Amino acid sequence: MKQSILKKFCEFEKKGGVFPLLPSSFKLIGIAISVIAILGMIFTYYYGDDHRVFFKDLLMHTILIGLFLIVIARDKNEDERIKNLRYRAFAFAFVLGTAILLLLPFINLLVNGFFEEVLEWEFQSFFFIMSSYLFYYLMYFETFKRQL
Repeated sequence: MKQSILKKFCEFEKKGGVFPLLPSSFKLIGIAISVIAILGMIFTYYYGDDHRVFFKDLLMHTILIGLFLIVIARDKNEDERIKNLRYRAFAFAFVLGTAILLLLPFINLLVNGFFEEVLEWEFQSFFFIMSSYLFYYLMYFETFKRQL
C-alpha cells in the first residue's frame, strides 16, 4: 500500500525532521538576483518599447525567485533559537498577509468612494501576494533576530 505524500511528510515531522534549508551563501545570491531584476525593471520602464509587458512579468517573477532564495537560505549561525524565530516569522507573515488580503477589497471600496473615478488596484495579483508574504517574513525574522 502506497503512502500519501502528506502522510510521509507528517511522519518526517514527527521524527523531528526540519525543512531543509539552502546554505547561507544563497542569501547573497538571492539579494543579487533581486537587485539585478529591480534594475532591469527600471531599465525596461524607460527603454523597453515593444516587449515591455513581457519583460516586466519576467523580472517580477525573477524578483520573487531572489526573495525566495533569501527566505530559505540558512543563517550563518543557525541554531534552535533561529529555527524557532523562523517558524514564528512564518506564522506572523501568514497571519498579517492573509489579514491584509482580506481587508484590501474593503479598503479599495472605501477609497473608491472618496474619488469620482474608480481606481483600479491590482492587489490580488500573484506578484503582490507572494512579495508581500516574503517581505513580511523577512521583516519579522530580522526584527525577531535583533531582539535576541
